[in-house]
Amino acid sequence: MSSSLESTLDARDLAGEQGQLLDLLEKLQYAQLDNVKLPQIVVVGDQSAGKSSVLEALTGIPFPREAGACTRFATEIRLRRSPQSSITVSIIPDRNRPSSEQQQLLEFGRLVNSSSPFDLTVMGAAEIIAPKGVPGRFAARDILVVEKKGPDMPLLTLVDLPGLVRNPNKDQSLEDIRIIEALSDRYMRSPRTIILAVVGGNSDYVQAPILTKARHFDPNGTRTIGVLTKPDLTDSIGLEDKFIELVKNNDRRNHFRLGWYVLLNPGPRTEGETWPSAEQRRSTERDFFSKGKWSSLPASMCGASALKQRLSLQLQQHIGRHVNALRRQIQKALDDCDAELKSLGTAKNTPDEMRLELIELFYFSNELVVPAAHGFYKNPPKKNFFRVTADPKGTPAQNLRARAAEENDRFSTRIRADGRKFKLSASSDPSPADKQSASSYSKSEYARLEVSRLLHQIRGSEFPMDSTPRAVYMLFQSHSEPWPRLAQEHKDNVGAVCNDFLREVINYIWPQRMREPLRRHFLDSHMKALMDEADRELEHLIQDLNLEVQPYDLEYQERLVAWKNKAAETGATYTEAEEILEKMLIFYELSAKTFTRNVITQVVERHLLQGMYGIFNPAEVMAMTSEVVQSIAAENQETRDQRQALTAQRKAIEEAKDACTGLAMRKELREQPDEHGDLTDGTSDEDEPQSAANPISRSSSTPRRRPLPASTPNVAGDTRSNAVVEATARGPPQLPPPVPPRQLQIAESDYGQLDALYDSGRKSQTNQKTDQDKNGVSPPSLPDHPLKRHTSSFRNIFK
Repeated sequence: MSSSLESTLDARDLAGEQGQLLDLLEKLQYAQLDNVKLPQIVVVGDQSAGKSSVLEALTGIPFPREAGACTRFATEIRLRRSPQSSITVSIIPDRNRPSSEQQQLLEFGRLVNSSSPFDLTVMGAAEIIAPKGVPGRFAARDILVVEKKGPDMPLLTLVDLPGLVRNPNKDQSLEDIRIIEALSDRYMRSPRTIILAVVGGNSDYVQAPILTKARHFDPNGTRTIGVLTKPDLTDSIGLEDKFIELVKNNDRRNHFRLGWYVLLNPGPRTEGETWPSAEQRRSTERDFFSKGKWSSLPASMCGASALKQRLSLQLQQHIGRHVNALRRQIQKALDDCDAELKSLGTAKNTPDEMRLELIELFYFSNELVVPAAHGFYKNPPKKNFFRVTADPKGTPAQNLRARAAEENDRFSTRIRADGRKFKLSASSDPSPADKQSASSYSKSEYARLEVSRLLHQIRGSEFPMDSTPRAVYMLFQSHSEPWPRLAQEHKDNVGAVCNDFLREVINYIWPQRMREPLRRHFLDSHMKALMDEADRELEHLIQDLNLEVQPYDLEYQERLVAWKNKAAETGATYTEAEEILEKMLIFYELSAKTFTRNVITQVVERHLLQGMYGIFNPAEVMAMTSEVVQSIAAENQETRDQRQALTAQRKAIEEAKDACTGLAMRKELREQPDEHGDLTDGTSDEDEPQSAANPISRSSSTPRRRPLPASTPNVAGDTRSNAVVEATARGPPQLPPPVPPRQLQIAESDYGQLDALYDSGRKSQTNQKTDQDKNGVSPPSLPDHPLKRHTSSFRNIFK
């Protein structure tokens, strides 16, 4: 009795786990995250391959056969367990559609009943998503969702893609065919997609485009399941033996490590004829596969029931293997969504609400201005505006004081290097570099040519041999001619630094919709006022250069006396012009220091850097008119729609995150290898597939897997010893197919019956020893009692 209860509880847990995995898939599908590739099973095949019959066999849903009814977009089919049976049809709209169209598609959801038959409901949805006669209807990225619930439903989700068409017809043009191929490629290239490749037995499979695509996107055959339909027609085209070798995985070009399955399609129905029941279909399939050459196939790869059980288990394990990677990507998607929502801000309706929002934003902005202008760059609480590591690209724009200091250093260097109108050398023989400059002289040459001429031209009423007092001032004003230009450029450069800083503040603090209006209605005028004040201050300094104020620095006198003493010691003589020139050069060097400091202090510091402190004063908001407040803070309908869409997406992402976090902590899923260490995906996690020319080695080491109590079908006539060792050496073992029903007849009330069945399962496995995979992976032996409960659990799930 206790064993039966324990087995039942295990079945509930495992079924619950499967349900949670598929719920996670639904939430991710609804969230439509571009950077999250979904683990999923997609059904792809030629239009005449019998793909619809496969879906009907798996789901029990008779899809409409009218041309184009469900072949213009992806259809997601969800099978869920519920006490009550129901079928609902809904649409997940492409999030790139306009909001009004998205809302229209979301409102379509309908429950199928007598007044709303399934075929009419689906055709109605198809006309809404991709109306006939509308160009580009096959390019729709909306997803039609068909959800079927019932007490006997397997837990399974499939994505049905439009059938591949080889030639244009009245319903599908050449452009439509190209778009359908692109849609199929988009799904199949994802390394997290299991490809259910449907091939019809009514024509040679070498011509099937789906197999070419499967080999292209899955060159190692690690994530493709082959499905052969219409096996009863293979004999009529003389290819029965060839198809049997194909499904036994003996065709090296189409060898799929997940195996092949064979389904018998019901014959064509006459008008009004009912669809055969599941039991009728199973009976027909049993009868067909028990005769002729097809009877050589194991029962576990024949019929819709075997495929349904395999897909359900395969999808669970496939999702479980990717849970940890999904968890990381979902968190990134949530962070990105939060950033977008933050950039939109919160909606305000009245001018007073908008004014309060502006006051708050001014306060937050000023929290960043103060440390930046002071130069200590400490982030306010809950903000990461300032970097805590060095930026390899240079000083970041956020570090306002440091950027301004760099400009000050550059200005000081330029005054020293380029502030002189003429380059004067002490030597009478200038350097080669100076000779190439038209403004380069030796001091003696300049005194003889320029200073003497000036002294001659400015003579006044002074006595002969007396010097003209203004000569030094006039020479200085000429020699310092570049200063105003250099100072103007420095002021403009610091102004640009301030604007760069304000741009960073706005982009970090302010909603995106307010940034441009804020600049236009507030910031531009305030920065212009600061620059105008700096301009006026600089103009005063430039005008002061024309004031003839004698130097009061003792350094001037000391340097002049030292120059004369040096000349006396060496016995050198100097002319009046040379003495006047030396006085001017000493005065120039002293004035250059003063001018540099005055520009930095009185222009840059006083008006630009200090002016930044008051630019985001919250009192400024109180002085704004209501019109200005609304011009900055009001939002348009596009912003409202964008916020609404992001809010809905964030809710879906949060739900997916919660589901993923809970699943990632499950012991059963923690034992599944993470996708980064799993070689069952022959491709990387990028869009492009692994090149067939450089396949991933199957001999690479892989994480140790737990043995699974199942045999591997699909290959006959190949026996090997020491199967588990060889499987480990050659690559990861296949995920198990469903255990044949005769091995799953477990009596829940009698533990002894479980033992008997377990022993018979061992015997059955011995008898089927030759049914092994051609790639050398032999089935592991059935483990001991610790996994008996899981055998019972799987039976309850797939019941």
